[in-house]
Amino acid sequence: MSESVPDQSDDGSQRFGNSPREFSGTKVMLGIFVLAIAASASVWIFSYYHAKPFQPLQTAIHRAFPKAYPQVQGGQRRMHRNTPKTLRITMQVGFDPEPREADEQVVEVVARLEELARQYLDFPSYEIFEIHLVRRVPEHKSKTRTVTYEIAKSVNVPK
Repeated sequence: MSESVPDQSDDGSQRFGNSPREFSGTKVMLGIFVLAIAASASVWIFSYYHAKPFQPLQTAIHRAFPKAYPQVQGGQRRMHRNTPKTLRITMQVGFDPEPREADEQVVEVVARLEELARQYLDFPSYEIFEIHLVRRVPEHKSKTRTVTYEIAKSVNVPK
């Protein structure tokens, strides 16, 4: 039985006779860049195809509410197959949605969002409609209101 005996190199470091091949720093850096580009591309492709069915609705919301920066997501959680299908819209608003004085404005925005969703998606196929209205104030905590209701039971927009 033969054992690997360390060889003493000129610079004083030890090296085993059957050690794996060494890579130059350039090859390592190129490998890291290729890995980073592949990871970024796969995340971009996944997010593109995940958001593609909701793009017409997102564009319509952006036209109806400029500066809203809408984000639309939908479906079930992949790990929890028996959860209800949810349509979730997150957008910025120009008013503080938290106080009760804003109820009328919130109802108007929710009604308009439901109208757009019915127009651009198969709205009845979802079970829950979830809307997050956000007002971002520089150097302060964001003001947020979430409106959630079941689509099958909704005849009017909830207050």
